[in-house]
Amino acid sequence: MPGDVRTRGLPLVLLLVACGGFEQESYDVVLDEADAQAVPYSCTDKTGKEDVTTTGTGGPSGLAPTQRWTVRADEFGATRLELPDVTFQNHLGEPIWFDEEAKEEDKRPDILEGTDSSKGPFQYINIRAIPLADNTGVVTYVLRVFIDNKSLEDDTLHGTISLRGTRDLGFGANAEEQEVCTSTVRFTGTRVR
Repeated sequence: MPGDVRTRGLPLVLLLVACGGFEQESYDVVLDEADAQAVPYSCTDKTGKEDVTTTGTGGPSGLAPTQRWTVRADEFGATRLELPDVTFQNHLGEPIWFDEEAKEEDKRPDILEGTDSSKGPFQYINIRAIPLADNTGVVTYVLRVFIDNKSLEDDTLHGTISLRGTRDLGFGANAEEQEVCTSTVRFTGTRVR
């Protein structure tokens, strides 16, 4: 049948497959030493009549000072970031794990879903919700890696790793935000040849 969609679409599929594009890059990443040893944080207490914000520096981040990261192409032009098992300590020194089991460190890399590879900056996110000890609410942690580069194929990269923790009393539509804390560590990376 002339003009059949099945035959007209085939050249387009072959063209897209043949074009290639971003596949993967690995980087040796170094955390900012000062940030990693005394992680800058900001916490806002929302339980009073007015919000009260406190800033300071916490304990070690829990992150290895040097790491190997791999960015891989994913479906539909998106990318994902693989990095060593993340244990990020919050501003109170409590470890937060982001793996599936989330009980103790393991040797598998953590995988963060991210933006597409066409142009930067790039962002990768992992979310973990932990019920409060008395089961009256939840603390939600968002781990975010922000790469402030125009391309994932640059020889060097730089950006920040941040942890945002939100404590909510109650669940769902009835949840009331009690506290929001953020911690940030800067990094640089060199592409592995």
